[in-house]
Amino acid sequence: MKKWSIKFKLLIMTGLLILLSVILVSFVSYHQYTKDFENQSTERVQQIIEQASLNIDNYLDDLSRLSVAPYRNSAVMAALETTQIESEIEQLKKTRTIEDFLDEIMIIPRNDILTVFVLTDTAYSSGRVQTNIDSKVDFHTFDWYSEALSTQESIFVPAHMQQIIKNPKNTVFSIVRQLRSTKDTEKIIGIIKVDANYSGIEAIGNKVNMGSKGGLFIVDADQNLIFSNVKGGHELDLFQTMLKTSHSKTTIRLDNENYLLNATPISRANWTVVAVNSVAELNHNAVKTRNIAFLMAIISSFLAILVYFFFIKRYLNPLLTIVKLMKEIDHGNLSVTFPNHRHDEIGYLGSSFNEMVHRIQEMLEENTKLVREVYEANFLQKEAQIKALFNQIRPHFIFNTLNMISLLMQSGKEEQAVDQINKLSSLLRGMTNWDKEITIGQEISLLEAYLSIQSSRFNGRLEYTITIANSLGSYYIPALLLQPAVENAVIHGCEMKKEKTVIHIYSDEDDTNLYFYVRDNGKGIDADKLAKLRERVESLVYNEDLHGLHHSAGTGIGLVNVNKRIKLKYGTEYGLTIDSTPEVGTCVTIILPKLDARKENRHV
Repeated sequence: MKKWSIKFKLLIMTGLLILLSVILVSFVSYHQYTKDFENQSTERVQQIIEQASLNIDNYLDDLSRLSVAPYRNSAVMAALETTQIESEIEQLKKTRTIEDFLDEIMIIPRNDILTVFVLTDTAYSSGRVQTNIDSKVDFHTFDWYSEALSTQESIFVPAHMQQIIKNPKNTVFSIVRQLRSTKDTEKIIGIIKVDANYSGIEAIGNKVNMGSKGGLFIVDADQNLIFSNVKGGHELDLFQTMLKTSHSKTTIRLDNENYLLNATPISRANWTVVAVNSVAELNHNAVKTRNIAFLMAIISSFLAILVYFFFIKRYLNPLLTIVKLMKEIDHGNLSVTFPNHRHDEIGYLGSSFNEMVHRIQEMLEENTKLVREVYEANFLQKEAQIKALFNQIRPHFIFNTLNMISLLMQSGKEEQAVDQINKLSSLLRGMTNWDKEITIGQEISLLEAYLSIQSSRFNGRLEYTITIANSLGSYYIPALLLQPAVENAVIHGCEMKKEKTVIHIYSDEDDTNLYFYVRDNGKGIDADKLAKLRERVESLVYNEDLHGLHHSAGTGIGLVNVNKRIKLKYGTEYGLTIDSTPEVGTCVTIILPKLDARKENRHV
């Protein structure tokens, strides 16, 4: 090496340093990347299966809600509460009333629901296919029947062959709930049982993609396989391994390959969801990237040696000039130009330098333009989200009003139904003239019309007062902002008790804010349910897809939408709060900024 020239030594040392440095960085980066990626993948998969678990739990909850359907049909409840039948015609009429109602349940587009039973002294049923009650089976002897009699909560019955019917052919799971008299809530008048197959759960599970070597499977408390799309048939072995580790996340080796396992429970059914991911499949792209990086490191090292040779020989001074100009640019001077009088690589570098400076100037101008465009796009997106939420609440109100009219028609109160249809028609005509905002006065008119309809429905059991200051009547607020809170007060107040319900709507204000209160003297909400409702109202993020939410009564989605609309329009410091005391009542408080919203010619 003593006889080597300095140029050669510099070339060799520089090439080796570059090569070793790039290889070392690539190797360390690969290991760190794979480690971080596995951790991220584990967390991501855990979130996916927790969502799948939540979807299955919601699916079971939907089945559970079917078990309270009889309470929404007064004719069915009346038939169930009739115990003294004096003639066969009356018994036939009772049977037809109950089984027609069960047939209506089976009309819903859910192929997973196979059979619905109502069990009193007699068994009534309706099935997806023709079924016959097996009179030899005493349903009183089943464990689920005794358990349902002992609790007002719905009972989950694990996988079993269909019961009570003749020639059972399907394995099902069931939701069972006791039915209580609406006249005497201490009296149990029967049991409702909903049988379903696993097609709904399979549809949820098959939506989860864990790669070609992975999959998802579900086992019950007895380690029976409920669902699986895992290839290889090692599900129970994998589950046994999870039980031994006592962790919801672990890595195991099976068939000379590492697998990531994630598990989460479904408490309602006492099931466990397990996700399986191949580590090799997860790291496939990382290995490919590492190999490319090593190859590029070798190529780059040889190119660096070649470039460095010319650099040492001829190009050092021109490069120093460029370095000096770069320092000028670093200080903000974009008017510098490299004096390009060459036609070789340095000339090209000089031209590229000049083009880069010119491009930087153009990019600064484009960046300013893009910042403005992004700001405008975010503004339009925010407006679109507010409009979407508005359009969701309006059908929610119309659906519940039409449902109430339908119940009146079924109860034989045609004159009241016609009167309410006329009131609803007036409301709809008014709503066609509203866009994004209406005055508080218009909102009050909507509330008065809505509460008038509901007061008529409950035959005097619902009283209401609206004491909002007249000075606020010309303020503009988002349309249908108070209505969901009032609707919740009706549903959870008047519908949940037989005594008279009073709803008081009033307002308050200070120098900066407006406060609207919707207070009722209903049953109230216990602490656990209130905490969950508050969490749901506050937890939805702004980019959430609202099309997946069901606007059924009692879910709190109306309050969620109202809270989100307020925060999208005015900021996170505004919104709504919920306070409730069991057996005392509930109060919903809506806080808005006190804006000057009374300008003339404002678009409504």
